[in-house]
Amino acid sequence: MKHSTSTRKELTILKIEEEVFDFRHKESFKQTIDSMVNKESSKNLIIDFSQVKAIDSCGISSMLLAHQLANQSTGLAIFVSLCKQIKDLLKLTNLDKQLYIFSSINEVVTLIEPAMKTKRGGRGKAQAPADEIIDELLCDELDLIVEPDLHDEHLVEQDEIPHDSDISDSLAEKEPGLKKRGRPKKN
Repeated sequence: MKHSTSTRKELTILKIEEEVFDFRHKESFKQTIDSMVNKESSKNLIIDFSQVKAIDSCGISSMLLAHQLANQSTGLAIFVSLCKQIKDLLKLTNLDKQLYIFSSINEVVTLIEPAMKTKRGGRGKAQAPADEIIDELLCDELDLIVEPDLHDEHLVEQDEIPHDSDISDSLAEKEPGLKKRGRPKKN
């Protein structure tokens, strides 16, 4: 697999330089990601898909693997510049909700930069790790929906649920001019 790496704002950027990301690249991609998250100082990866125009199921599983490997090493795998077809495929499989997907590297850096400045504080203090900042920013955007506790008295028994025919019969009784929908019953 052709690729290049660079570093920007405590993030390692892996740019995939292939038009098709498929089964042929699975092993080399896994080795590259593994070496980055286990051997290098930065465990936070931005994986740039700007040159990738097509992907297969092995490519998608490689993306999931990168996400898992980065998480295991307390880092993040952020995917940027995905083409419309790849975004649609991830949306179809609901993986767009599981993976960190951004439109560009600049968007990620722009999100992190102000948070890094506020976390940095005074001189000489270590700045917060980028993964903590990204997690904090992403969690701020999510609204949690609180569901009320359900107790047994709120549950409906199966026999108490009205069937469609019962509803249409009761409507026909209340409104005599109302026609029933569906096929007539055979006598």
